[in-house]
Amino acid sequence: MKKEDITGYFCGAVGESVRKISDAFFEDIQEIRLRVNRPAAASMKNTIRYITNNGQLTYNTDSAVIVSEQDLRRCFESVCQYSVHSFQSEITNGFITIRGGHRVGICGTSVMRGDTIENVKNISSLNFRIAREVTGCAGDICNRIFSDGLHSVLIAGAPSSGKTTLLRDMARILGERFRTAVIDERGELAAVMNGIPQNNIGINTDVFDGYDKPRGIITALRVMSPQIIICDEIGSDKDLAAIRAASNSGVYVAASVHAAGVDELKRKDIDLDIFDYIVFLSGCIDPGHISETVKIREVKNV
Repeated sequence: MKKEDITGYFCGAVGESVRKISDAFFEDIQEIRLRVNRPAAASMKNTIRYITNNGQLTYNTDSAVIVSEQDLRRCFESVCQYSVHSFQSEITNGFITIRGGHRVGICGTSVMRGDTIENVKNISSLNFRIAREVTGCAGDICNRIFSDGLHSVLIAGAPSSGKTTLLRDMARILGERFRTAVIDERGELAAVMNGIPQNNIGINTDVFDGYDKPRGIITALRVMSPQIIICDEIGSDKDLAAIRAASNSGVYVAASVHAAGVDELKRKDIDLDIFDYIVFLSGCIDPGHISETVKIREVKNV
């Protein structure tokens, strides 16, 4: 991760403060949140600290830099590359992916047309969620599951447990040995810029950047003959139908889902028969920290 890939988007007094954060502290930051007329906050190691004018991180809100309305607006415009109308689709979806695969969440007032969000105005909060390549974090899983060939695997874990980080490294490892397709709906896995992945996702990996998962999976099956497809955060009926189509075509799938444990996973309407294994992440701050690897039949018998 390049620090400047993130700090370059911050403007005004907030930008000066963020750029003064030491590299050592910045490595531990998971999110930077800006809220109008409130302190700039950084999430790190399951704690919240506040950013001071001189770039220190403190628990004391009184010494923190306050985000002005102008600073937030300028940061938002910077994220939109000073062409807000060009990012209307991303804004209505609630986030914009920036260079490096980092994601900026957007909070404001929705403008509705029927049941559809047409726009978001009066932006009040931005959340810079920092993505990192952690090379080797998927090595244990790949050794456990793929030592005898390909299998379909579901990565389950709570939010911020490292699912995306793990899938990214899995693409790197599997993409050295197999024809791999990554369906990168939000740009968080490969971080493609101008058609070139910024992250190391393997020499035999093809990236379907910006495709929604159902369309990307079906397109990959039709045009790239992958041996395994990797995608993040499945859940909709269309996602599952596309994964089933891949399975029926003899193509393996590695995907992730929000579920902290077996009970939560069983409450989701997911056809587990598609997968051979489930990997539960521990929720530890270390990406890819595995609490359990189980075969599907073991989960279904619980």
